[in-house]
Amino acid sequence: MRIIFAPQFPSEMRYSEWWFTEFPLQFRLRGYDVHVLGHKYALEVKNRRSNSDMFFPVTEAIKFESEQIKEYSELGLRHDDILFLADTSFPGLFANVSFHKRPKKLFAFCHATSLNHLDYFEKDRQYKFPIETSQAELFTKIFVGSEYHQRKLGWFNTVVTYLPKYNVEYIFPTIVKKFEIMSASRPTPQKVDSELESFVERSFNLKIERPTSNTWYTYYQNLASAKILLITALEDTFGYQIVDAVTNNCIPLARRSFAYPELLPDNYLYSNKIELFDRIDNILNSGEEVPVPTLLCEKQMNNFFNVICEEMSNAVSNI
Repeated sequence: MRIIFAPQFPSEMRYSEWWFTEFPLQFRLRGYDVHVLGHKYALEVKNRRSNSDMFFPVTEAIKFESEQIKEYSELGLRHDDILFLADTSFPGLFANVSFHKRPKKLFAFCHATSLNHLDYFEKDRQYKFPIETSQAELFTKIFVGSEYHQRKLGWFNTVVTYLPKYNVEYIFPTIVKKFEIMSASRPTPQKVDSELESFVERSFNLKIERPTSNTWYTYYQNLASAKILLITALEDTFGYQIVDAVTNNCIPLARRSFAYPELLPDNYLYSNKIELFDRIDNILNSGEEVPVPTLLCEKQMNNFFNVICEEMSNAVSNI
């Protein structure tokens, strides 16, 4: 069985760059023949760009996808080929091409959609989400990272896999704590509740730190340097910050909503200011050390690729 894998262009981000290599690697380890569309061109572009660029230019992304489409159109399909898109959130032109030339089975992962409250694409929701939904119907299965995400999408063909337990290159579990409370979220209305953060700062007479992280090394190091990672987001689908924090011995506190209850025990969640105050007060002023929580979905994360491959094998066996 061959998997034709169509990743996004690998910018300096976890989902784009790490998954660009990790998906093909894990598929090959499980015995699949894997063809990565646009791999050579992506490496050429990466060599031309600065490693500090977190996001790639739109024109570069379009060129990359054009190269993928050209490569795919010239590829001879086998009877048991699988087409796998790394992200249906930004399928661009490729989903339309796959409608005209498609193998019998199509799979994809979906990280998020225009349904996200206060997201960049929210203003285009009335146009974008119907397109996403119609494209989703082309796929045999679409894998999503949380039950919350599955409920929100409402698509008939989704499978919850959570996200994979990745191998973090830099882990600092015993570093000296220099921050009481830290935020690692982008200071946007979707990611940060400014009023709630101000309440915390006034209540505990401290400043919520936002250390600069220009590399993944400094990002993980900063997390490990904080006692608490405070998450006040008004929308999220999985919450990988929680995974990052737990990995680096930092206690995450998040809202009792979105996908967070699928990741954290209830005593690390809050529903209002009073609960949040009590959580922080216990961590900062408790006479005993408050343990870092265990991820509730850790078992599923460890089984991520096995679940995906099992779903694909079952689908192909029914051809």
